[in-house]
Amino acid sequence: MRLTSLVATSFLCLFIANPAAAESRKVEGQTAPQFSLAVEEWLEGRDLLALESLAKLSREGNIAAQILLASIATRGNMHAHVTADLPHKERIALLRIPKGLSGKSWLTEAEGKEPLATALLQSTKVGEKAAAIVALIELGEIQTALIAARSVNSTNEAIELTDALIGIEDQLPDEAASVLIHLLNLAYSDEYGRYTGSARIPQRLAQNGSLNVSELAWFSPGPRELLDSKERLAEVVKLSGQVESWTPMYEFCQKKCTSSAGECTVVGMTLLWGVGPFGLRSPVQSLIPNRLYWSSARIEGDLARSAPDISRYFSDGDTDGVAKINACFIDAMKASQETHGYGG
Repeated sequence: MRLTSLVATSFLCLFIANPAAAESRKVEGQTAPQFSLAVEEWLEGRDLLALESLAKLSREGNIAAQILLASIATRGNMHAHVTADLPHKERIALLRIPKGLSGKSWLTEAEGKEPLATALLQSTKVGEKAAAIVALIELGEIQTALIAARSVNSTNEAIELTDALIGIEDQLPDEAASVLIHLLNLAYSDEYGRYTGSARIPQRLAQNGSLNVSELAWFSPGPRELLDSKERLAEVVKLSGQVESWTPMYEFCQKKCTSSAGECTVVGMTLLWGVGPFGLRSPVQSLIPNRLYWSSARIEGDLARSAPDISRYFSDGDTDGVAKINACFIDAMKASQETHGYGG
């Protein structure tokens, strides 16, 4: 194992074995009263006021605000309902550094000053992903790290990242299973010889069922597949409440379609395929934990705006057979979108 991988693994074990270490770390500006107020405004759904506050703080050099605003800017469901109709210059000034035609991400201002900003930027760059992904996990951005890890397609990067993650896979969330298998396949094909024993990931995950949960976090089955197999549908419904990243949808369905919450969740996540895996996560989990975001006043609106326009989607009838799985979701989400808006 490379020295850099040994160092990365040591840090990773420290933070995951002791989650309080990651939680206690504060980004510069995170404890500022003005930042806390802006976050409160945002969680309450007072979007324009919150964005204006974050933009002001960002211009004043608050790094926590810069990171949060940069992440919100990339998530249309979190701002387009209040920014889409603004003049171009005003929209850029609200969400980005007003430089050039389209502005620049506030992450570029925070890069080099704050490890989280640096890791978020580097996790998208070929050749720099492995170290950045480990850093993101250290810093509490696990779901963002998993998305970046799943995008690794270089054998060398896969080897480096596998070396860093092997040995602590039991401490990663269930959703990491598919990523670990992807990396092993990419790095070593079916030859897991150097990872025998405690690191026989595929076998271990298949035995305890975590792989099923992991697969659902990444790829929700389509309506046709579910309608063609009652067994498959029953399996996914049974697991629907166990997929952590599905929590906002599951809780929406428990509230709106109590007697069929599992089926409702499955239909909802099928229709949300366009937002990608972990599409309902907090914009920055280390600044706003998922649980805090998911329990906030704004979550139903963000959820509604993540889904396609239900009225338009079913304008030609239920061509995919979704209503056969759960009609309650269609009515509930249509009503929610009439209040909060919808996505693309």
